[in-house]
Amino acid sequence: MKKFSELNEESKYFMPDPSIVKKYASFIIPFYLNGVLKVDDSLIDEYLEMNKKQNREKNTNIVCGLEIIAVKLLIDNPLTQTGYENLEKEINNKCPKLEKYLRLFVIDPKNFL
Repeated sequence: MKKFSELNEESKYFMPDPSIVKKYASFIIPFYLNGVLKVDDSLIDEYLEMNKKQNREKNTNIVCGLEIIAVKLLIDNPLTQTGYENLEKEINNKCPKLEKYLRLFVIDPKNFL
């Protein structure tokens, strides 16, 4: 067997772990669903369709647009290597940016009435 002497650099691509992106975004997405944060309705429809009971299993490894937008509020695009590394650092530091961001909504009583 002949070993590869040359690597094809163009064939390399970065794949983030979708479960990490989804879990982080899940804290922000309810604010899109109840209208506190504004976003295009088609993104909300896509998110709801992907999370229907019969579709949830098929979409466990797919990150939808609304989840990306939710993470982008606080961190770079999580689908790039740099953005994903920043997301991992944020999680390892116990999510200080997320906590600071959510605090604004949690202390406002009209968000829960």
